[in-house]
Amino acid sequence: MSTQSPRSDPRIGLRTMQEADLEAVLAVQRHCYRPELIESRHALASRRRLAPDTCWVAERADTLLGYLFAHPWAGEKPPALDTPLAGLPAGADTLFIHDLALHPDARGHGVGPKLVDEALRVARARGLVYSRLVAVQGADAFWARFGYRAYRLPTSKLACYGDDALGMQRAL
Repeated sequence: MSTQSPRSDPRIGLRTMQEADLEAVLAVQRHCYRPELIESRHALASRRRLAPDTCWVAERADTLLGYLFAHPWAGEKPPALDTPLAGLPAGADTLFIHDLALHPDARGHGVGPKLVDEALRVARARGLVYSRLVAVQGADAFWARFGYRAYRLPTSKLACYGDDALGMQRAL
C-alpha cells in the first residue's frame, strides 16, 4: 500500500542508514520528540547494527531530513525504549518499527510514506508476517493510513513510551 503525498519532492532520496548518520539522526530526533522520549546514540546504534537493511534515512542534497529504525522482532510485546538491543530474538515474525521521525522541513513531501513503504517491502521480502509499533505523541492517525490498528498491550509494556502510547499492528 503506497500513500505517497501529492507534494512528494523527487529530490529526496532514501538509502540505508550508516553509522556516520547517527549525529544527524539525533538532531532530527531532538526536533521531533518530548525530552522523555529522546533515545541515546547507543540504543539507536544497536538497532542499526542488528538490522542494517531495515534502518533508513531520507536526504536531500546531503541533508538528512528523516529516518526510520525498524528491526525483526518476535511476538506482540515491544522492546523497551532507550534500551540497547544485544541481539534479535529467534523466530522473528514481526517487523517492529521502532522510530520514524521527520525534520519539520521534510513534512508534507511524502518522506514518511516513502520510508514506511521501503521498510514494509524489506519485511515482506524477509518473510515476516506482521508489523508492530508503538505510536506516541498522537501519531496513531498517521499509522492508521498504512493499515495499522490498535491492539491491547499491558500498561507496564507501554509505560516507558509515555502516557499517550498506543500499541499498533498490521499484517504484512
